Amino acid sequence: MRRTAAVLVSLLLAAGVTLAAQTPAHAAPARANGQANTVVFIHGWSPDGDANCDAYWSAVTNQFTNAGWTGDLVTFGYYSGNTNCDILFPGDTMNTSIKAVGKALANELYSRYSANGVKVDVVGHSMGGLVIRSALTETAKGTAGYPPYLYVEDVVTLGTPHAGATFAGWCSLTLWLQCKEMAAGSSFLNGLAARPESAMGTDWTVISSFDDGDVDESSGVAMNAQHKIQYDADLDHTELRTATGSFNARYWHTATATTWSAWGTRVGPLQWAKNACYYHTST
Repeated sequence: MRRTAAVLVSLLLAAGVTLAAQTPAHAAPARANGQANTVVFIHGWSPDGDANCDAYWSAVTNQFTNAGWTGDLVTFGYYSGNTNCDILFPGDTMNTSIKAVGKALANELYSRYSANGVKVDVVGHSMGGLVIRSALTETAKGTAGYPPYLYVEDVVTLGTPHAGATFAGWCSLTLWLQCKEMAAGSSFLNGLAARPESAMGTDWTVISSFDDGDVDESSGVAMNAQHKIQYDADLDHTELRTATGSFNARYWHTATATTWSAWGTRVGPLQWAKNACYYHTST
């Protein structure tokens, strides 16, 4: 039996048949500044198990469009009650693991983009940032069921509970799995890579606010991202994805600084998200 199997493998190799898809069909795309990337937007947790993707992201997509973005703006949803989402992971509820949602996202990104040598940017709000962080973590680890590689050039998270959500305590009393996974110190959060990267490298920008009552300012930037932005006031959890204008903020670019910048009037989170997707190494 072993000899027969060995002969079969030899014949397949001689015929040029690939036994497993270890080698990308396309070389990794070049990293470059630009407004032509597809941007995938991932919404946050909902206590109602639904989201209207168009309405949820309207302020952000308008910001990108008005600033001259030419790439496709694509929404990803993961609740069975979702509406107007370009890509939908069907059947999901608040009891579906964030890791399972990340797996679905990883495979969608691969089949639609990465397998064809196309890179994307990703913007996630609240739990949506954990979805892409999990997708990149498990893909890089080679976890079974995940694609062999992904090409994600930039990731921006807005009010994402990288170190846990302040609402997770009462939310966990409902026994919803997603709430438990967003609690500080959960096995899910502890299993995420400090800064997961795709096969082409990934530039991370994390944004938080001192007025966010759902995800505190430290949790929103609690990962080893290349760029961190914090807003001092006037922006709550929802406003991190809806507010336009300028606000008091500070930043930290790990490549050029060892501490936070001084506070000052700076662009709002929507413009900063657009800038982060434009630049492949800095915001």
